[in-house]
Amino acid sequence: MFNTSTITIIKKSCIFTLEIIDFYDELTLTGKKPIAIRVLSSTLNGITSLQKALHATKNREFNESKTQALRHFKNVAYWIEQCEKSGYWFDEILLRNALEILEFCNSKEFAV
Repeated sequence: MFNTSTITIIKKSCIFTLEIIDFYDELTLTGKKPIAIRVLSSTLNGITSLQKALHATKNREFNESKTQALRHFKNVAYWIEQCEKSGYWFDEILLRNALEILEFCNSKEFAV
């Protein structure tokens, strides 16, 4: 059964994915498609890993999915930060949301 914080992070991750798609579009329109692809791919892979971890029934499956989710969300945050440093299109709220999801994946609340 999911608790309140888990439901909240599921909702946030779905909204975040839609925001990343908009971010992808903005980066693509400004000629930054290679970065856009990295951000979108890492987001989709991170969300998938997060969902797998949330539905895991075995510790091994949970730990593998959690590790993958952490890796992907670190990558998302990294690329969003690089966009800011490089003067590309940047959204502070998007970065904050990525870091919040990453923080959840690192928290004690996120456990089997």
